[in-house]
Parts: sequence; structure tokens; C-alpha cells
Amino acid sequence: MSLRRFFTRQHACVPIAVLLAGLGLTGARVAGAQRTDSARVSPRPVTYDTATRVIPRPPLSPRRAFLYSLALPGYAQSILGRPTAGAIFAVAEAIGIAMLRESNAELRQARRLRQDSLVVIGYDQNGAAIRSPSTYNDELINLRRGHREDWVAALVANHFFAGADAYVAANLWDLPAQVAVKQTDRGTVVAARLRF
Repeated sequence: MSLRRFFTRQHACVPIAVLLAGLGLTGARVAGAQRTDSARVSPRPVTYDTATRVIPRPPLSPRRAFLYSLALPGYAQSILGRPTAGAIFAVAEAIGIAMLRESNAELRQARRLRQDSLVVIGYDQNGAAIRSPSTYNDELINLRRGHREDWVAALVANHFFAGADAYVAANLWDLPAQVAVKQTDRGTVVAARLRF
């Protein structure tokens, strides 16, 4: 059989098939060389820069927390998640306002009754009034004025203490701490655990 006959139309697809099979085998060898090496070391873990780590921020800045509690004691503490401290400052504020009102009323009474030289303290069996010298004098007025000033100072101090507490709480907002007080046979032990 001559070559000419072999490459006739009937057999024309045979050389093309042989050519494609040869290319397939060479392609398989190239792909086999691209396999991953099993002895290779695993990749190094990615390291993060802790200096650029996102730090959780408090709901209020320290300056704003100070101003909020300076204006309304206990308000910033409630925003910062410290309801007990906020309640203590709010109760102290309410007591201070109530006592300031009471001392103002007593001072007004002392000023109003200072004009009387004699005060009716009761009546005898005949119905005559029993009079006594008035105790509402300048000394009592000065004493009651001092009481009022004390309660004003207590209210101002409560505002500043609440503001300072809120400022510190906002600065230490992301610092978890646990404090424990235990009674032992040697006495009272106070322990604090801090995590950084």
C-alpha cells in the first residue's frame, strides 16, 4: 500500500488524531510539573501591627462626659453603663435640692418673724395670751443663712464630683476590671484583677 493511498480521504483523520494525541501527552507532562510540593512549609501567619489596632471608643468622649455630668449629675454615668454611680449622684442631687428648699423656707421665716419682739406661745386659764421674747434675731438669721450656703456648696460639689467621675469613667471605659472583697481569718482582703 502506498503512502499516497494511505493519505486519501478515508484516512485523512488518522494523522490529525495522532498529532492531537502527541500534543495531549506533552501537555500532561507540563501540567504535572506544576503540582504543589508536598514537602513545602506552610505559609507564615500574617502579623498585625498592634499599634494601629482599632481601639473601642466609649459612647462619650471624656470631655463631653464631664460636661454632661457637670450639668446633670448621673447622666453621663448612665450613658457609660454605670447605672449605680449615676443613681447615687442623682439621689444626692435630689436630696440637696430638697434640703436647699427647706433651708430657704426657714431663712424666709426667720426674716419675717424678726420684726416681732414678743411671740405668743400659748394662753392661760383666763384666755390671756402668754408672750415670750422672740427667738428670731439676727443670730438665728445668720445661722440659717449659713445652712443655705452649706447646701449650695454641697450641690456644687456634687456636680463637680459627678463630672470628675464621668471623665475618669470615659477614659477607663475599655479597661475591664474585677474587684473582690473577701473576709478571711487574718482580716479583710481586697483583690483587683485587670486584663490588658
